[in-house]
Amino acid sequence: MEKGAINKKIYFAGLTGEILEWFDFTVYGFFSLIIAQKFFPSENHFVSLMAAFAAFAIGFVMRPLGAIVFGHIGDTFGRKKVLTASIFLMAFPSCIIAITPTFSVIGIFAPILLILMRMLQGLSVGGEHTGSVVYLTELSNSNNRSFAAVIPFVGTVLGVLLGSLVGVAIFTCFSHESVVAWAWRIPFCMGTGIAFVGILIRKYLPESYHPEDESRSVAPMVDIYRNHLGAFLKVFFLNMTFAVGFYTVFIYNPLWMQKFSNTTNSYALEINSLALVVAILAMLISSSLSNRFGRKPMLIISTGGLTLFSFPLYTLMSGSLTYHLLLGQTLFALLIGTFMGVVGVVMVELFDKEVRMSAVSIAFNLCFAIFGGTAPMIATWLIHTSHNNISVAWYLALASGVSLVTVFTLPETFKKEKLD
Repeated sequence: MEKGAINKKIYFAGLTGEILEWFDFTVYGFFSLIIAQKFFPSENHFVSLMAAFAAFAIGFVMRPLGAIVFGHIGDTFGRKKVLTASIFLMAFPSCIIAITPTFSVIGIFAPILLILMRMLQGLSVGGEHTGSVVYLTELSNSNNRSFAAVIPFVGTVLGVLLGSLVGVAIFTCFSHESVVAWAWRIPFCMGTGIAFVGILIRKYLPESYHPEDESRSVAPMVDIYRNHLGAFLKVFFLNMTFAVGFYTVFIYNPLWMQKFSNTTNSYALEINSLALVVAILAMLISSSLSNRFGRKPMLIISTGGLTLFSFPLYTLMSGSLTYHLLLGQTLFALLIGTFMGVVGVVMVELFDKEVRMSAVSIAFNLCFAIFGGTAPMIATWLIHTSHNNISVAWYLALASGVSLVTVFTLPETFKKEKLD
């Protein structure tokens, strides 16, 4: 297939796979309060919730390992194999989580099994997301490269949005007692079924990179260390905004609203769903504008905005008026969406094709393992120890400030004609 002439089916395959993967992975966050009760029971609610978030974070610890494994496969044997294997590795754990008995039934084996399944899902995500970004971008040309790169990010948000909508439906259609008793398992059952649809969709994808045509003297990891370490570190620090921002705003904030703003589960998820739609629109607009004005202006606007306005926005959301929650969450989504619209294409444009999947995957997922998966847990800890409901804002502002400084060290890549 000629580069740049991407068949719409390929876009659809990349989009669908991301939706399925991230629906499965993030639905855990939306039901974490219930999971904490069922798998990590404790007389101290704080301890129980922290244990559930720790299990959430463990999935992220596995992401760098998944990035190393799948990155090596993608750079050595081709990108397509990564996309097929990673989505299968998401489906199986979801099935097990859906049917695993709780702590009251099998005792300590319940949290152990849950943690093992979260580890497998983390391994999968370590190859899936960045693999899709690299794959779609390599099949494009300079005119549609930014659009191709943003497709997996749109899929990510749609997956979270789907999880949010399913959460609203579960809390609306069932009583609280039924949700706690058994209905929380429904989303995991759904994820199992639709993930296998993604496997079938990806079976007939073309290959974007043929490593047998290239001469390689060292392993991709060694090449990155010798020749691409500077770019690798820049990608790592650049994504601190994404890692902390995404999982604080879209995963933790719905819980924050329930605990500190006296709002219902369903209303918090409705606000989050609308904010996710805003994030998608911001991504598409940012991606388009980056072709005209460059990647760096979009990154400066988003990281600078989060650095300056995280505290004012949380202050707004902690007010007594309920529409302030919607306004604050929407503005957060606008800034994070602007960042997500260009970060993917920037990462791909920084590396040579021989090490691209390994470098992008490892740097991205290492950042998320350290700062993304721990974000809800750190937010909970900050609020608990400071006795200040908006103390999480300082953490988000600090992470965004590091990314802002990193942006100024990046070269402008939007005029790069070919991805060598």
